[in-house]
Amino acid sequence: MSTKRQDVVDTATRLFAQYGYQAVGIDRIIAESGVAKMTMYKYFPSKNDLIIEVLRQREADVAEDLLAFVNSKEGTVERVRAVFEWHDRWIKGGAFSGCMFINAATEHAGLEERVLQTSSEQKHRFITFFEQLLIPIVGARRAPGDARKLMILLDGAIVAAQVYGNTDAAVDAWEVAKQVLQPSAPVSRAVTA
Repeated sequence: MSTKRQDVVDTATRLFAQYGYQAVGIDRIIAESGVAKMTMYKYFPSKNDLIIEVLRQREADVAEDLLAFVNSKEGTVERVRAVFEWHDRWIKGGAFSGCMFINAATEHAGLEERVLQTSSEQKHRFITFFEQLLIPIVGARRAPGDARKLMILLDGAIVAAQVYGNTDAAVDAWEVAKQVLQPSAPVSRAVTA
C-alpha cells in the first residue's frame, strides 16, 4: 500500500474514531493527511469507500492484537476471559471512543448498505471467533448460541462505556458471561398422572 494511501486511512481512522463518520468531511481528511484531493479520490472514489477501508484495517489490527493476547493465556476459560480483559484494557486505555463498527452501523443505518454490511460482517466473524473459543468449554451444540450471547454482552459493555462512562463495563460483562459458560441445568419434568 502506498504511503499516501495509508496516510489517508490513518488520518481518517483517527478522525472517525474521535468525531464520528458523519461529522468528518473529506476536505478535513485531505487537509490533515496532507495529500492532494486528486490523490484522495484516486484511492477512494467516495467517502464510503474510505470508511470501508478504515473498518477493514481496524478489524485486521484489532484481530491481530486480540488474538495474540488471547493466545498468551493458558486454559480454555482463561482465553474467553482474555477477550473481556482485552476490552477492559481498551476501554480504560484513554483513547476509547466506542466501537468503530457499532458507530458506523448506527451512523449509516438506512443510508449506506455497504458500510452497514462491513460492520455486520465483522460482528459475525467475531461471533465465529467466540464459537471457536467456546467449543471446548460448552460443546459444539451450545457454542453458537452462547457465542451470540457473549457478543451481546461485549457490545453492551462497549456501549455502556461509551454512552454513560461505565469504565468497568467489560468487567461487569465478564461476570455475566461466567454464568453463560456454566453447564446447563437439567430440565425437570413434572410427572403427570
